Parts: sequence; structure tokens; C-alpha cells
Amino acid sequence: NFGKIRVLLIGDVMLDKYVFGNIDRISPEAPVPVFLSKNKKTVLGGAGNVLNNLSSLGAAVTFLSVIGKDLVAKDIKSKLKKNKLSKCFLYEEKKITSTSKTRYLTNNQQIIRIDEEESNPIPKKAEEFILDKYNKEIKKIDVVILSDYNKGVLTGNLCKRVIEVAKRYSIPVIVDPKNKDFSIYKGSTLITPNQKEVAEISKLECDTNEEAEKCSKYIIENFNIKNVIITRGEKGLTFYNKKKVIHAPTKKIEVYDVSGAGDTVISIVSLCVASSFKLEDTLSLANKAAGIVVGKLGTSTIEKSDLLDSKNTYFE
Repeated sequence: NFGKIRVLLIGDVMLDKYVFGNIDRISPEAPVPVFLSKNKKTVLGGAGNVLNNLSSLGAAVTFLSVIGKDLVAKDIKSKLKKNKLSKCFLYEEKKITSTSKTRYLTNNQQIIRIDEEESNPIPKKAEEFILDKYNKEIKKIDVVILSDYNKGVLTGNLCKRVIEVAKRYSIPVIVDPKNKDFSIYKGSTLITPNQKEVAEISKLECDTNEEAEKCSKYIIENFNIKNVIITRGEKGLTFYNKKKVIHAPTKKIEVYDVSGAGDTVISIVSLCVASSFKLEDTLSLANKAAGIVVGKLGTSTIEKSDLLDSKNTYFE
């Protein structure tokens, strides 16, 4: 019953835009295809997708982030207001460009993605705003999630102070990392990097189970992080800590879009940790959820009914 879990989520919120259309001729102006737009869709991305996943599973979420004062920010705020299970605190800064990713697709194939963003660290005033709200909310919380898309919200100082306070109250901190400096996550309870990120950080190969274990050990020993879950695509998940190693493979499925799969995994893992699920059950649910969302086109969320459906079995 994830409806009893209270989550505090901090991270980079963004807008994912999808433009669907056709290409059936070449431009007379240059040797490039002409894209004829037919339909458009916008959804919350980044930490906003984590929020939507948590809410769709029934959890109550307090969300802290930073946005600009532009049209993208206006759309983000409008979408956040529709989420009835969340409480959102946004710091608005006119010098910041709100992040958006626009994908153009034809025949369900992405042909180009256009990003508008800034990756500069947020100003000190924004940091203090987040910490003030965080300190007021933390005593009511079961688990803290840091959804880091490396767009500037999760600075080293902010991560350090968030983790210190959570430790004081014995609240687990789960991190989805994108920063290439993992030292900013020092002291966190669990980190969920993907295979590529782990290989870059450790400067080790991460293809086989044995290599995944070595990479995980490197992270634990060098960054003082208690637990690691590596998301390994079609190879599934690898869990590692000083006492236990589990490799949870997936069954082969047809993948349409990997956008947001990591958001789904950290959402499921965090709720399971807060609910004191067995580790094996946590990995199975996370594998199952990831398998469902990669079978959908675009940034998608997991529904409670998907997890309860026995036909959706994507783990071995």
C-alpha cells in the first residue's frame, strides 16, 4: 500500500514535448526532409516524471525545484497544479531558462531532439529556499529522493546538507545521479546509476555481472554510499552492498522508448525501501515496472494496475 508513503522529492523539473508528423518530400530550399506537424503532446519530464510516477502509485509527494519565469515554466506550473497528491514548492528565477526537450517523431521513430536548457548551479537564494522548505517538511517524510539531471538544482552544497539532515532523522536518501562527481552524493542510502554512468565514474568496464560488481564496489568504497543498484538495460538490475549481491535479469521485450525508465525505477525502489519490502521483491517490481514503461512511446508513468497485472511479467 504505497498510499501511506510520504516522499520528499528534490530535482530538476523539465518539460518533455512531442511533435508527431509525416515526412514525404525533400525541401526545395536545401537537401533536407520537410516535416509536416500533425499532433503535439507535452508532459512533465526529469524530476517531474518521477513525481508523476510516485503519484500514480498513490504516494503523497512534497516536491522542491527551481524554474525560470518563461513560457516553459508556465506550462510546468500548470501541469504540477493538476497533481492532487503533491505539494510543490518552486523557486522562480528570471535569469534561469527552464529546461525543455522537444522530440520530433514520424512513424513512431524519433528523428531529432531539440533541447533548451541551462546547466549552471542555482543561485544561493534558491538553495536556501529549498533548504528552508526541506527542513520544515522533513519530519513528516518516509523517504527522500534526489532526482539529479545535472541541470543545476542539486548543487554539491545542497546535496550535502540534505543528506546530513535526513541522516539525523534516520530517513533514507535515494539518488538517481547524473553529475559526474559522485562525491556530492556521499552518505546517501542508495544510488541508482545506469551502466554507462557507472563505467564513466569508475573507469571500468560494466558489461558482465562480475564487472558490474566491481563498478559497484568502486562506488561504495570511494564515495561512502551504502547501496548501489545499476540499471543495465536488457541485462536487468544489479544490486550491491558490502553484504549482498543480487543480479536481477529481465526477459527480452520489445523496446519502444527508454525515456524515463530510470525515473520509474527510482520511484519503485524508493517506495519499496520506505515500505520495508524484501530486496528481491523490490528488484522484481522495479524490473517489471521498467519493462512496462519502455514498451510505451514517450515519457510514461507506471500505474498501480500495471504492477498488479500478472500478464506484465518482465523479470525472470
